[in-house]
Amino acid sequence: MSCHLRLAALDTVLDVEWPALTPVTFVEALTHAWSRCVVDEQARRTAPSVGALSIKSPADDDEAIRAALQRLSQDVTHRLIAAQTGRLLMFHAGAVSDPATGSTLVFVAPSGTGKTTLARLLGRTYSYLTDETVGIDPATGGVRPYPKPLSVSHGGGWRKVETSPEDLGLLPSHPEPVVSRIVLLNRNEGAPPSVATDELGTLDAIAALVPETSALNRLPRPLHAVAGLLDRAGPLLRLTYRESGDLVPLASQLIEGTP
Repeated sequence: MSCHLRLAALDTVLDVEWPALTPVTFVEALTHAWSRCVVDEQARRTAPSVGALSIKSPADDDEAIRAALQRLSQDVTHRLIAAQTGRLLMFHAGAVSDPATGSTLVFVAPSGTGKTTLARLLGRTYSYLTDETVGIDPATGGVRPYPKPLSVSHGGGWRKVETSPEDLGLLPSHPEPVVSRIVLLNRNEGAPPSVATDELGTLDAIAALVPETSALNRLPRPLHAVAGLLDRAGPLLRLTYRESGDLVPLASQLIEGTP
């Protein structure tokens, strides 16, 4: 049995390695969860490689495997972000695109505000790109997919399980997605069912987006990069909502460019 897996995401190649005696159940779960990012040995030779991420072998039980997969998701994300520091404009965000045109909606928000849930809801109709980190070429607006497993609550409780996009019925990533609109999510449990939209001016938009970026200061002229993206995909809309499902009709309109 092979002791490594090659992943391609955020325009980067990363090899994940594990000890020879690692339980088969863990290797199978890892391979399935990351199925959208797995590539063969010869794939993506033009993409930068960040070497190998060595992981410890978990115990052969469900809870240990679940925890190991969660740690792996965090470690892979950190490695990919580090690899693209100074190259891509990266947001703490989810993204989906029109499967025909590649027109992409990026929804920016801190953890715990519904990005994963919204990605699940929209990803059954639109191409799932990521629920965690959106990498954008600041020169072209091209989005670099990161179709990682989604951390989904299991049994309605606090327990989260890294779940393959395949198991959730999410559509494959568009081959050449381009950002067309960016929104800022503002979850408020006391909000009415209708979504409130606020259009932010450029300075307010930059101030709102900067805290949700990764390694922004390593880009050449970082604030100009954000402003240029807003010129391309703006104006930034702040969406105040109660439940992620409330956002679906408006998100669909923004993706498809309908009023």
